[in-house]
Amino acid sequence: MTTPGHGFHSVYRKSVLPNGIRVVTEYVPHVRSLTIGLWVRSGSRHERVEQNGIAHFLEHMVFKGTRSRTAYQIAQSIESLGGYLNAFTGRELNCYLARLLDVHAPVAIDVLADILQHSLFDPDEVEKEKHVVIDEIKGMEDNPEEWLHDQFTSLIWQPHPLGRSILGTEATVSALTREEIRAYLDTYYTADRTTVVAAGNVDHDQIVELVRQTLLFPDRPAADPPAVLSPPAARCQVTTKDIAQAHLCVGGHGLPFRDERKYALFVLNAALGGGMTSRLFQAVREKAGLAYSIYSDLDFYEDTGLFSIYAGTDGADVPRVLEMIYTECARLRQEPLHEDELQDSKSQLTGGLILSMENTGTVMNRLARLELYLDSYSSIDETIAQVDAVTLTQVQELAEELLDPERLSVAALGPVEERDVPLPR
Repeated sequence: MTTPGHGFHSVYRKSVLPNGIRVVTEYVPHVRSLTIGLWVRSGSRHERVEQNGIAHFLEHMVFKGTRSRTAYQIAQSIESLGGYLNAFTGRELNCYLARLLDVHAPVAIDVLADILQHSLFDPDEVEKEKHVVIDEIKGMEDNPEEWLHDQFTSLIWQPHPLGRSILGTEATVSALTREEIRAYLDTYYTADRTTVVAAGNVDHDQIVELVRQTLLFPDRPAADPPAVLSPPAARCQVTTKDIAQAHLCVGGHGLPFRDERKYALFVLNAALGGGMTSRLFQAVREKAGLAYSIYSDLDFYEDTGLFSIYAGTDGADVPRVLEMIYTECARLRQEPLHEDELQDSKSQLTGGLILSMENTGTVMNRLARLELYLDSYSSIDETIAQVDAVTLTQVQELAEELLDPERLSVAALGPVEERDVPLPR
């Protein structure tokens, strides 16, 4: 499939190997780089409560040495070529990726296959890495904005596994064993849960053959994680802490990735808190001068999503800032956007999408999520057409649903008491 238009031209291809591993690629002309991602349906959503953090810990451990490479040699194999090797863990996806020159695609595939199939999980390295991850947990706790986002996610989804921290806790990480880590890998790192995605100056047939030769995951299905139930009633959580600024999160359930209304949600998010011209930024920062940072954000998952608004402000201004946030949410529910706001939001989204496609890593990430969540492909032109088709009525209807005060929860952290945190109404 060739996708012309808007100055972005690419060729998409997909193959499924006999054991079930999927390989999808997007050829991007005029670049010499290649980003390859090995994606596994694994994350904090797939963990037992007593093993919280194991998916993230496993991601760390596979870089600590294999039968044929030390930890240093794993890093050197890519960095010595001018490339970049990394990984990340989400709530329902793990990704291991390499970005490097196109001629080095065989090296990238070989290294990724090696660390995920032949890691040693040396007991001494396991104990050493526990200290590293616990330091990472403590580092997040020292970052109020990041910590509050994590707590807000827990507030929205607990007791569902999606509400647990991706990093785990000191207690759960400390208790992990080599045998548990190996068992988790054997359970979830299987062919049917694995997708190899490559974008850039890519030869699809070459990638398919390299994957076929090197990635020999077993064909053994794993149990699906529990489904998300209907949105709970609004909740409130206030954590009083002696820090300089109060941090606020307001929001609730959003939309699953496969929900076609997500394009209207993109527009809604852009208009409400997606940039310097958004309603929240203009009202709270520019006009009232009550916050340096204020924005809205979206997360999408298999069967649910998260919509959130963040603001950092002086503790004394918390009631006023929250009331201004609630007012802007109510305005969106009660009356449609202005036509110029609608068009500006669409242009913002379209321009940002096209500019992001100049990075092969972003192309790879987009391609992976289309495959993993939709089992299909949409060209840039098709995505832009979906955004362009959004109407004022669609945005307002979505606002009426998602910004209903009875569905909005609020979390606060800092020099603030529960009495200072008004609830949506």
